Amino acid sequence: MIDAKKILHYLICSSPWVNPRQTVDTVYFGEEEREVEKVGVCWIPAIQTLRAAHKAGCGMVVAHEPLFWEHLPTDRYWYDKEPGITKRKFLEETGMVVVRAHDSWDNWPEIGIRDSWAQGLGLTKRIRDGSSWRWNGLYEIPEQTLREFAQHVADRIKPLGEDSVQVIGDPEKKVSRPSIGVGCGGPDTEMVSYGSDVLIVCYDGATYWSTRERLAEMGVAVLTVEHGTSEMWGLENLCKHLAEVFPETSFQYFAEHPRTWTVKGR
Repeated sequence: MIDAKKILHYLICSSPWVNPRQTVDTVYFGEEEREVEKVGVCWIPAIQTLRAAHKAGCGMVVAHEPLFWEHLPTDRYWYDKEPGITKRKFLEETGMVVVRAHDSWDNWPEIGIRDSWAQGLGLTKRIRDGSSWRWNGLYEIPEQTLREFAQHVADRIKPLGEDSVQVIGDPEKKVSRPSIGVGCGGPDTEMVSYGSDVLIVCYDGATYWSTRERLAEMGVAVLTVEHGTSEMWGLENLCKHLAEVFPETSFQYFAEHPRTWTVKGR
């Protein structure tokens, strides 16, 4: 048996980069000290995921992203509006507890968000970190065309449920220094200054008009994926890690949130 308080205490106390008084890693719904036998872990607590976790016997869900589509736990615009009402009533009826593990897991070394993303993409030779805790990383790969590297990334992420990557840049441009980041905190000008020639970002954190087009004018290539795609491997690792730290409790990973799919013009 375990409660949310114990999980949060472990994660926050193991994360010196987190300010315990300012973190969003907290209980978003339910009783902090309610003990449960099984815990679900997911990227975003979509209603489909919450229902699947409840059906599997989970009394708690540890999620990376917020419950009611607002970053801060005090922001509850959707709490009394649909689809928030449906989600809230489901949680009230089931008694499920929802915990957020965001600030701690973003920067966790080796198995956190960034490093799990790199491992999943097959980026094994990191040559430089960003200046802010493990937010960004620059990697070395054998020189290849942008088209070839984009195909490599697309092949890697396909099992996660994303069927393509969007690319900006000359398909025949030679690249050898990709950089990645943590979700919306993707690589930007700092990585370009370090020599990155292709940046992998997510739609949520890198809008076209303010970020991607600007990077293109700097002469670098840009690959864009969905936010969840860049973080799901990290949440799988969180599930495995919590199971190792708390062996008396059962943990199960869920990923039932809606995926995007693309249609190409004929």
